[in-house]
Amino acid sequence: MHSPIRIAQIGLGPLGQMLTPYLAKRSGIEIVSAVDIDPSKTGRDLGEVSQCDQPLGIAITDDLDKGLTDADLAVVTTVSELQRIAPTLKEIIDQGVNIVSTCEELSYPWTTQPELSATIDTWAKEREVSVLGTGINPGFLMDFLPTAATGVCHTVQSIRIERIQDASARRLPFQQKIGAGLTVEEFQNLVAQKKIRHVGLTESMHMIAARLGWQLDRTEDIVEPVLAEPGHCAGVLQTGRGYHNGREVLTLIFKAAVGQMNGESIESQERIQINGTPAYDLIIPGGINGDIATCAVIANAIPIVASAAPGLRTMIDIPPLSCAQEIPEG
Repeated sequence: MHSPIRIAQIGLGPLGQMLTPYLAKRSGIEIVSAVDIDPSKTGRDLGEVSQCDQPLGIAITDDLDKGLTDADLAVVTTVSELQRIAPTLKEIIDQGVNIVSTCEELSYPWTTQPELSATIDTWAKEREVSVLGTGINPGFLMDFLPTAATGVCHTVQSIRIERIQDASARRLPFQQKIGAGLTVEEFQNLVAQKKIRHVGLTESMHMIAARLGWQLDRTEDIVEPVLAEPGHCAGVLQTGRGYHNGREVLTLIFKAAVGQMNGESIESQERIQINGTPAYDLIIPGGINGDIATCAVIANAIPIVASAAPGLRTMIDIPPLSCAQEIPEG
């Protein structure tokens, strides 16, 4: 029998709270601490604050060092920007603790932020720990999965990836992040401040290119509103384009909206179109619930990262994730 991997949960916002029951019920994992700087959560039981159906006997602390004392791995669900999360990563790494984080810019920062990436990689190797940024997107649907889909191809000329979501069932922070309910002017102002966008689309393009051995000349990341009615927004349409030798070889379409788009119902789906030999089209009708899937990806990544080679890792240089659990009854 192997000892369970001891987990410190860092960050208990909506996603962190949603994640707790997945970790608490997962065999081979034991939550030993929880950390959050929100005074309204400090001292309360993790099970009470999260979406668990019973107390877990773990008091939330605002002391990161204390929270890391008995941990093998920290699950960090705090911010999306690498520069902002880097000091926290350093503190955790210095304690000799592995990291799995939902920080979108950490998913593949080697091209967008090479110096900081190299620094984090050095920190991790010196302390012999592994660091991974992942989730459903970026981390799986719009980057790892398309690269895996090319495994049956002799050649690939270009890839188009679409993620279309009816965001009505998503958590409120996600709906706010896509600008649902704003006027077009409010939407554009927040886009200019980088407060409305799907963080990670550029990182996904660079992850795909790195895995396929492509050298991109440049990338584009364009954010536009999805209109519910004239002057008001239902959500966001974000388009990423990657070019090689002046030709568009990667097209990533991220569209998420609440209600209707220009009077038409939203039909969620995931789609990967590969222009190659052979050429083929993968479609997941109805799409994949991003909140549930993100929690699953994080939980499934934990044992992989706990045994991975030291350094800053990405989803294309670790073994593929799987749900290695017993089949539930019923």
